[in-house]
Amino acid sequence: MKQMGKLHLPPDAPFEQQFFMLITRICRQLVLHAEQIKADDSLSPPQLWFLKRLYDAGAPQPISFFADGVYSNRSNASQMIDRLEADGLVYRIRNPRDRRSVLVELTDAGVERMRHAEASHMQLARELLAPLTEDERVAALATFERVLSLFENETGDAGPCGF
Repeated sequence: MKQMGKLHLPPDAPFEQQFFMLITRICRQLVLHAEQIKADDSLSPPQLWFLKRLYDAGAPQPISFFADGVYSNRSNASQMIDRLEADGLVYRIRNPRDRRSVLVELTDAGVERMRHAEASHMQLARELLAPLTEDERVAALATFERVLSLFENETGDAGPCGF
């Protein structure tokens, strides 16, 4: 196995140790870069994840939709909704199928903020990953998809890495 010089692990470190060190460092870098973007956009990584999840759903969602991953329960999800609602990015509406429950929907400002943040992240990714060859890109995606599949099958959790 090719050793990664910047891992600071002994050359005979087991694959699992090298793998988790790399993943941890990649996650840390993602958080650091997200924080740089946040300075321009004012969305924290958890806020961005929340809005992205709602945006990708394409329709209003119940609070329980968010009570996984970063948000371990409805109370935590409700607190995030309160913050995003105060910022004018989401709002609650009555569920037309069940008047006892509410749904969360993006405001126009939330959609615009999500689009801006997503564009900022994509530009940063293009810049950071530009040195990768097409073969490296294909191999990286295939490997990460396989690893994610193994993890999700084991835990059932598709939440983000620290955000």
